[in-house]
Parts: sequence; C-alpha cells; structure tokens
Amino acid sequence: MYVFLHYSDRPHYNMTTSKNTSPACTADFERPPGEFFFGNARFVNQTPLTYSLSVRERFGDWIEFSAFFAPVTVRWYQLTHPCAVEHVLQKHQNRYRKPDLFNDSVGLMTGNGILTSEGEQWMHNRRLAQPAFHRQHISTLADLMVGCCDELLQKWQKLDDGSVIDLHKELVGLTFNIAGQALFGADLGHDGTGFGDALRDAFEFINYKMTNYPMTPPLWLPLKRNQHFKEAKNQLDTVVLKIIEQRRHNNFSQNDFLGLLLNARDEVSGEGMNDQQLKDEAITLLVAAHDTVAAALSWTFYLLAKNPLEDRNFYDEVSGALAGQSPNLQMMEKTPYAKMVFEEALRLYPPAWGQPRQALVDDEIEGRHLPKGAIISLSQWVTHRHPEFWDKPETFLPERFSQQNSASRPRFAYFPFGGGSRVCIGQHMAMMEGQIALCAIGSRYRFELTEEVTPDPTFTLIPKGGLHVRLRRRA
Repeated sequence: MYVFLHYSDRPHYNMTTSKNTSPACTADFERPPGEFFFGNARFVNQTPLTYSLSVRERFGDWIEFSAFFAPVTVRWYQLTHPCAVEHVLQKHQNRYRKPDLFNDSVGLMTGNGILTSEGEQWMHNRRLAQPAFHRQHISTLADLMVGCCDELLQKWQKLDDGSVIDLHKELVGLTFNIAGQALFGADLGHDGTGFGDALRDAFEFINYKMTNYPMTPPLWLPLKRNQHFKEAKNQLDTVVLKIIEQRRHNNFSQNDFLGLLLNARDEVSGEGMNDQQLKDEAITLLVAAHDTVAAALSWTFYLLAKNPLEDRNFYDEVSGALAGQSPNLQMMEKTPYAKMVFEEALRLYPPAWGQPRQALVDDEIEGRHLPKGAIISLSQWVTHRHPEFWDKPETFLPERFSQQNSASRPRFAYFPFGGGSRVCIGQHMAMMEGQIALCAIGSRYRFELTEEVTPDPTFTLIPKGGLHVRLRRRA
C-alpha cells in the first residue's frame, strides 16, 4: 500500500480538515473525483502505480487526495514535478520527516537505525555510519562481488541450456550473499542459523504491515502472524548480537562494515555505538543492501530480454571489455553503456518507487499551501515518466543517460536513491554492485521470458510472482 492514509493522535501530526486559507497562496491543488465516503483511497490502494500515473496525466503535478473517516476528512498530496521533489527532499528538507506509516512498520524489523530514526538521533547514526560508505572502502568490495557472481555462474553451469529458473529468486540469493559478506564477513545464507529464512519471514510481515497500515492488530496480541514475526525477529537479533559480542570479546578487527561501525566514533561526542545501535544499523544495512539491488537487477535483465537490440549493444560492449575475463573495478570505466542500461532500468522500475514525507510546519510550494501534518507522496514511478522531461517515457532507451543527455534534465527528474541529506547512504555501493553483476552475468547468459511480468508495489518494486526465464548461454 502506498497511500499514506492515516492520522496520528500525536499533536504535531494531526491531519487537517481545513481548506487552504493561506493568504500567500496563489494556486490550488487539483482534486480527482472519488467515491462517496472512501474518496480516492480505494483506487490508490488497489492500483497505486496505474492510478498515480493516470491522475498526473489527467490533473497535473499538484494533486490533493481525500477520504472521509468520520469525523475526520483525511487529505494527502501527490507532488510529481521535479521542483516540488527538490523542495521537499533538499531545499527545505528540515520542514519534512518520514511519516509514521513508514517508520512504525519498518522500524519493527530495523529498530532505530538510519532508515527510520529522525532528528538528532538520525544525525548521530548517519555520522557514525558514513565512513563505512566512503568510495575508497566501497571500491575494496569489488573482488568480493565478483567472487559471489562467479559462484552463481558456476551453479548455473551445471544446468542445461534452456533451463527455467526464477531469476529474481536467484538474484536475491546473490545480493544477500554479497551483503552478508560485506557486512559481517560471513555467508549468512549457509551458516546453519536460519538467518536467511528469518529475514525473509520478517520482511514479509513488514510488507503486510505497510500494506494494511494502520488497520493491522497490535503486535502484543497473541496472533499466529504476530508470533511468527516475533520468532523471526528474535532469530535475527540473536545472530547479529552474537556476532557483535564475538567481535568485541576477541577484539578482532576486520575490514567489513561491522568492523568499521565497531570502530566508529562520533566526531562531536566521541562516542561509539552500543550493541543495540550496532544491531539496528546492521539489520538496516543488510535489508537495504540486498533487496533493492536484487530488484534493480531483475528489472534490468527483464528489460534486456524484451529489447534484443539494446541487449546486443550491451553484450558487444561487455564482451569486448572483458575479453573472456571476470569483471573488475577498472572494467567499469570501459562499459559506459552497461551503466546506462542499469540507470535506465532504475528509471523505469525504481525499487524504491515512492517516498513518503510529512510536513512538520505549514509550507508553500510554487504558490500552493501545504498544511502542517500533511502527508506527501513523492513518486519516482511517476516523475521518472514525466513527459515534460522524458521523451517516449515508457520506452527503454539507455542512451538517455549519456553525459550530454543527462546534463539537460532537472536534477530531480531522476531520483532513484532519493535526495538531500537523507539520500540513500549506499547508492555508490548499489551502483557498483549492479554494474558488476550485470556485466558478469550478462556476458555469460541471456534470458528468455517464459511469461509476462507485472510489478508488485507492495514495498520494494519487485516482479510479481517472480521472474521466470530460460537460461541461454552466450556464444
């Protein structure tokens, strides 16, 4: 569910029932017609991708939705013009925060890490985590990524040409392996702890909470679904805390993310992270690092399978650059088209397909008044298809991301990793991992779709029901 249809009894988050009364306001929001009582809520819940796109096409970039829940009329806003995105995410980001829908749901699994914390706590967490994501450290992970890709390719080598696989499931396994080794120096999928299964179970529960927020029963109720999540969460916490305890006890220094976080000190207070903070950040990074990259790679291979000419251009470049060898960091500079392919896939199918925000104060954007407490939808899915900034927006055209073409677009016409101070901390790692895996796999295999694929926007944008393809070895 992507509609942020809720209100809170916390004083500074109460939704407003008043219409725009700001004297400075010179324009108004468009209001798409809705159903009696439910307003626009049912349309947004049932078909969020198609509905959000269609209302932008019909009513423009400044839209107000509503639904009536006696005695309150709940309103939320869809802003899709790049100038509005820049206003909220960067220029005036201090006026906005992530809403309870996101923080309350995701926080059940990730705790109070950099993904869900706010204010001073978030700034403290970010300062401690930032050194682990410097480009210099990220570049040292290239060989690890290549090695994990080689393991996957060796497994596929045992399959017959034309074998059908769920490519998305295979890529989730790949990125989970990379994330586990980069974070903990361990293959968490085969460590005998059941960590991978517990993570998947917990993630499914978070999807459920996001989809049905705020109508889900409280976690303290002894329901089967709640108990199952608690068991999975306890398993995650136990494994991560045990690894942290071993590292502290043995004073073992390792150049993975956990090692860097253990040694991190706040430049202001001089304090490091306690075990609870380390656990929250580790689980946050593990979730964010594997799920989104797997989704991005899945959509990239899907688009190449549907576009033979672009696939041939991609393969010609990569096969020439690799000359039969595995990828490396230097190879990335020789494969600009592969990078453009990945960026174009992120445009059409952004894993984080929407970003919610809530106004902390009354604000005005392009003469339009946003009341304090307003829930705002910034949709990559819609803005990345804005016809004012993207010619033939539904067409797969990697050349859009040539240096010349990219320079002519507004910065926030494309924001797959968000923006401002809360831009995805792992964006450079994701881009490097995506390009390495794309080249390693795409140089050896191409894929034939066995069925049409539709996107599932429940949380991360993934292929609904998986991505079933036939493996075809390259010549």
